[in-house]
Amino acid sequence: MTGNKSFLTDYQEIDGGFVAFGGSLKGGKITGKGKIRTSKLDFEDVYFVKELKFNLFSVSQMCDNKNSVLFTKTECLVLSLDFKLLDESQVLLKVPRYDNMYSFDLKNVVPSGGLTCLFAKATIDESYLWHRRLSHINFKTMNKLVRGNLVRGLPSKLFENDHTCVACQKRKQHKASCKTKIVSSISQPLQSFIHVK
Repeated sequence: MTGNKSFLTDYQEIDGGFVAFGGSLKGGKITGKGKIRTSKLDFEDVYFVKELKFNLFSVSQMCDNKNSVLFTKTECLVLSLDFKLLDESQVLLKVPRYDNMYSFDLKNVVPSGGLTCLFAKATIDESYLWHRRLSHINFKTMNKLVRGNLVRGLPSKLFENDHTCVACQKRKQHKASCKTKIVSSISQPLQSFIHVK
């Protein structure tokens, strides 16, 4: 999708309905479609949405044209049709495609020591908030709940303990035992003892 009609060749007007996208509460109306041709790659059926302030790129459409798409920290690469993966051991995770979306369920992934890298780390404030909401639960147990997707509404993040929970610290404190008195301070039944200095 693009918001710039000048990019498109073989343009034709269509009534494509409305689409929602980030950066706009209202979304926009698809009013036409065309092609974008570059020196190495052609884009077919590119929709024109006047309200769009940036270009949107469909990974699933690139893969439908038998291209491979690689995402790195700084860019997205569309690889040629003859690209081959050299070594299968470089694949850390395979995610199947269903209905033009790549999605997976963590419950179906065999847990391993490295699985926690799939979760973003929660901030200290967020970790402390969920620790309190879950009745001061142990942080290891809280992370097990996340990995097992056992609590509805709990964010899929790795929670960290910074040992600043005052309630937990007080709960773990042990008071010194009281020394037993040899002589009773009360001389009559139901007498209250008041000591004045």
